[in-house]
Amino acid sequence: MASSQFADLLVVNAKVWTGDSARPEASAFAVKSGRFIFVGDDAGAKKLRDPHTQVIDAGRDRIIPGLIDSHLHLIGGGLQLSRIELRDVAGPADFVKAVDEKVRFLRPGEWLLGGRWSTESWTAPANPTKDWIDPVTPNNPVLLDRMDGHGALANSMALKIAGIDAKGPPDPPGGKIERDSGTGEPTGILKESAINLVSRHVPPPTFEQQQRALWDAMLSASHCGVTTVHTMSAWNELAVIDAFRAKDRPRIRVRFYISEDDWSEYIDRAKQHKDDDWVRICGFKQFMDGSLGSRTAYMAAPFADNTPDKAEWRGLLGEAMTTEGSLQRMCNLVDAAGFTPAIHAIGDQANHLVLDMYEQTQKTNGPRPGRRMRIEHAQHLLPGDIARFASLGVVASMQPLHKADDGRYAEKAIGPQRCKTSYAFRSLLDAGTHVAFGSDWPVVSVNPFLGMHAAVTGTTLDGKTFVPEQNITIEEALKAYTVGGAFAAGDEDRLGQIRAGFLADFVILNEDVLAVAPEDVPKVSAKKTFINGQHGTRDLSY
Repeated sequence: MASSQFADLLVVNAKVWTGDSARPEASAFAVKSGRFIFVGDDAGAKKLRDPHTQVIDAGRDRIIPGLIDSHLHLIGGGLQLSRIELRDVAGPADFVKAVDEKVRFLRPGEWLLGGRWSTESWTAPANPTKDWIDPVTPNNPVLLDRMDGHGALANSMALKIAGIDAKGPPDPPGGKIERDSGTGEPTGILKESAINLVSRHVPPPTFEQQQRALWDAMLSASHCGVTTVHTMSAWNELAVIDAFRAKDRPRIRVRFYISEDDWSEYIDRAKQHKDDDWVRICGFKQFMDGSLGSRTAYMAAPFADNTPDKAEWRGLLGEAMTTEGSLQRMCNLVDAAGFTPAIHAIGDQANHLVLDMYEQTQKTNGPRPGRRMRIEHAQHLLPGDIARFASLGVVASMQPLHKADDGRYAEKAIGPQRCKTSYAFRSLLDAGTHVAFGSDWPVVSVNPFLGMHAAVTGTTLDGKTFVPEQNITIEEALKAYTVGGAFAAGDEDRLGQIRAGFLADFVILNEDVLAVAPEDVPKVSAKKTFINGQHGTRDLSY
């Protein structure tokens, strides 16, 4: 046998879930030059061994393809690692205490950022206000995101910097400034585009700070068994990622979706980007609506828990929809250029409108090979729209761990009937839809096994069960994090499976995810993560 036919790496004595429907299980595989060259039994693999071949005896550990997080914010996730984290505070007193303790480490005038707060599990859920934190932040402007990023709390100093007071300004298109009903004084809560009135005054992180955040983010993802991410990010973050690629230092593969207001300004730049298997621009991200927790998701009918003075409130359309026809025009342009529109839609009517737009784009542009239209989140659907995902070939890019969050209050927000087609994993798969799973990190944890747990059990953060009829199997969840994620980015010929010819990304697990009880899925973790056939934890120094 010629030396060129021998493997660089053999993995034997394993329980391999390949993701390949033609050969779902194997006990061994071989890797050469970063690709799988053989998948089968131990005897077949050992024929490809020479004295230079590295051999790993897996000891019957479960091995799966490298996991794909189909929706996160990569550098944002890394930045949040060093910012204040309020997600798990138990109530108002702990909220204020955490802010007080964090702000003590800041210089006067330095912004306090981060947050990711949620009050839904508190004994008395209520949005925080500037009055809570003003006494402990007299010398620092503060902007703290709600968990989902669709709301934020600003203190008085931050509001003053932005020129927001009892006299104005008016709500911006696609946003809302919450105010005291009597005085008109802002409460500190900003929703959707209104957040930008304050955030535009926050000094942007330096290039060096973004590089540090990217490194931390890549290590965090790799530690969880994630080998490829689809990041929804501003154009300027691509330069940070490209700098790592130029130094041959990427720790994970990146599929980039440009999140900018006017896509037309970036199409030519995207075409000129040097793509490869490490970094590739796939499409463009935009918002159709907000979130359920902020009551800004756009619904077909009013929210069930509206107050009498807002009885008809059913959410907000995104800023891109305030100019009639602009988002449809951008979808047409992006699709014609060979890129993917990836539109955030959470409310049932928002999803309906995106499906309508995608249908119109397909009629306008005609058939296109490799088309991968995506709806990001797809959380609450009108029953009649479920079949449209499959018929239009639209990928449902979903984040199952959000179900554990939203399930605490969804029935209160939209009632039990509408919840039947919330997080409709089962219904979408049964209809033949391509479903891809991700995290939306830093909104929730980047750990995919927590997402799998939510998808297969429907267990909420407060220990209840939400729409269990939409639960799926562990293997189906695993496919959504591998095969489904690969398809969503047009990588189905190279990623998401342990298969000859595919890139050699794989994970050795501490427990067999396909054998544990559904409630024990969170105990599963990555023992070792390999990318291009190389152990992903080498060279950990920044």
